[in-house]
Amino acid sequence: MSQTDKVRDIGSHKELFIDEAPIASMTDVILTMNAPYQDHEPVFLPEAPWEYRIHPYATVMREGDVFRLWYLAYEWDPPAGVELPVAGTAEDARLFWRHTRGRLCYAESTDGVHWERPNLGLVEYRGGGDNNILGPARHDPVQQAGWNAGTVFKDPTAPPQSRYKLWSEIKVGEEGKSGLTGFSSPDGLRWTACGNYPLPGPCDCLNVVFWDERIQQYVGYSRLWTADSRGDRYRAVRRLVSPDFEQWEDMGHVLGADEVDLALPVKRQRQSRQIMDFHGNCVFKYPGTSDAYLALPEVWWHWSANPFPAEGRVQEQMGGFPDSVDVQLATSRDGIEWQRAGGRNPFLRLGPPDAGDSRMIYAFTQPVRVGDELWIYYGGFRYGISEGVALKRGAYFRARLRLDGFISADAPYEGGELVTVPLRFRGDRLALNADTSAGGAIRVQIEEEDGTPIEGYGMGEADEVNGNSVRHFAAWAGGARVGELAGRVVRLRFMMNGCKLYSFQFVDNG
Repeated sequence: MSQTDKVRDIGSHKELFIDEAPIASMTDVILTMNAPYQDHEPVFLPEAPWEYRIHPYATVMREGDVFRLWYLAYEWDPPAGVELPVAGTAEDARLFWRHTRGRLCYAESTDGVHWERPNLGLVEYRGGGDNNILGPARHDPVQQAGWNAGTVFKDPTAPPQSRYKLWSEIKVGEEGKSGLTGFSSPDGLRWTACGNYPLPGPCDCLNVVFWDERIQQYVGYSRLWTADSRGDRYRAVRRLVSPDFEQWEDMGHVLGADEVDLALPVKRQRQSRQIMDFHGNCVFKYPGTSDAYLALPEVWWHWSANPFPAEGRVQEQMGGFPDSVDVQLATSRDGIEWQRAGGRNPFLRLGPPDAGDSRMIYAFTQPVRVGDELWIYYGGFRYGISEGVALKRGAYFRARLRLDGFISADAPYEGGELVTVPLRFRGDRLALNADTSAGGAIRVQIEEEDGTPIEGYGMGEADEVNGNSVRHFAAWAGGARVGELAGRVVRLRFMMNGCKLYSFQFVDNG
């Protein structure tokens, strides 16, 4: 049985065109990555005394009418006589971090743009509790620990007292060690360490974790170091799985630079070394789908030869310390095998020269749905990694994308055709997320597995879909009900011109 003959049972799940999995054939239709609109105006800046710097590893979640933000803030708190280091030397970097402390903090918003820092009274700061600090938390057996690169998710399988989960690097001051540690909370504010932690391995990246109902396991993504055949080291993404958020299995490398990246025709310090690698991952499973996994990995570009790494690292094998960062888009159907979309061009691009996101940007985990848009929050800096670490105070930004809008099936003005693989669905109506603008159109034929039009649903009976909506309803001779076909194996044939088709879904009446 060929790939196009396999029946794809989509039920009432949404089907996105993130790849060719739902497609048997395309004629004059192409899959196109659609970059979001980036405002380049910050929506959140460091303001509090404990926020000299805010880090771009953060989580935004919308619950009801409230946007909730968990973020990492660094306080610069040196002893008397120590000046703020602003050069890009390794010694200045060590000096800065020696007198800097990372804390997990919390903010709220009613519109996702203007934020308030509530006085939570959970952590004492300079003799008082009027602050929005959540941690460092008490972390047995060590009394105090610094937090870094944590993300939060709401666990649909957990009891109320542990509904919120946090995965974060914990830097232990007394021991000088760090590891990936899990926490749980009833409200997202009061956290308790849980499980058999810390997990070994590099974790100074965006550590993402979520419950994957498809495989009934917790799935996490973090960082690793790997090397090519010549011994050149580079950063990549690893995947971990757990049945209980306590016992974890490291599944190893799933996403990283490859021979295409190595072949980029640009100058570099060493020709065998990739010009780029992946530090963070920002993996999420797209809501409402059965198997659509997306990632917004941060790409570190090694333009600089500045010897910034700490002592003990071999600069020759590092290929130049990374200098600028942008974000690509990757897609997967299982969270393991990934392909990079849009010809590997940036999904989130650097801002103009004077903007706060002009040199480095890092996407937050899990876009937030707001009406018919997805809001993708990201952190940015106006200085590169190899520039003065103390100059990078940071800011948070917002990008806006059409619902389901990551990749679309695009037909030209003259028209094109797309045929799905055999499908089995559940529902009464076929909803299309499509933009035809004024002069384009889509017609849909529902046909037997062998391509024979089903009576009443042929192309000649199909009404034209015209306009720009995240929920058009396909219709045939004025009727839109398809429930009589539910459970049968069918194909969809889309005849399109001058349009972008983002997704389709069979839905119930309502």
